[in-house]
Amino acid sequence: MEDFDKQLEVLFKTTNTSKISELSKALSVSPSTIRTWRGRNKIPDSAFRKADNSAQNVSKKKTSSQINLPFYAISASAGKGTLVEVEEQANLISFEPEWLNKEIGVNPNDVFLMLVDGDSMYPTLKNGAMIMVNKHFNGLCDGIYVMRYEQNLLVKRLQMLPKGIIKVKSDNNIYEPWEINKENLDGTDIEIIGRVVWSGQRM
Repeated sequence: MEDFDKQLEVLFKTTNTSKISELSKALSVSPSTIRTWRGRNKIPDSAFRKADNSAQNVSKKKTSSQINLPFYAISASAGKGTLVEVEEQANLISFEPEWLNKEIGVNPNDVFLMLVDGDSMYPTLKNGAMIMVNKHFNGLCDGIYVMRYEQNLLVKRLQMLPKGIIKVKSDNNIYEPWEINKENLDGTDIEIIGRVVWSGQRM
């Protein structure tokens, strides 16, 4: 029975099962069929093909459960500001929709990824950090945002002040804060692109 047991172990491993009842479901055969194989001391080649197909289907399901977020080959400057000449989507990065929804609290269709350039948001955001930006947010409140100022794309902390004044701050205190008025957020010279909801960076 040694040959059969070795073959059975291969099937268990391929289908990620540990019991005959689980294996029979994975291969779409009855437990009695597997017992017949044991009596013959031989597992047919078709069973191994089914096991391979089952493993591939499980892998596809796991992959399809993820969602691809757009990652743009541009940087939001955390410094004096950099001229944005192109905004081309570079590639896609996969995330679990459940994690995005429950942990980050965003709709996957509303977010994209980009990089931080500069040190004005240090230590919160380091140079080269990847940030997730939520394009659809309900009203401005204190937080970190990506904004377009004239032809510069910036990532800054915004603080809401009375009379419609917004203080634009850097977490690195060597940079001086400045102010804008909500009335100027018309998308011409100043535009809020989205709120930063997550970051990934080297420690």
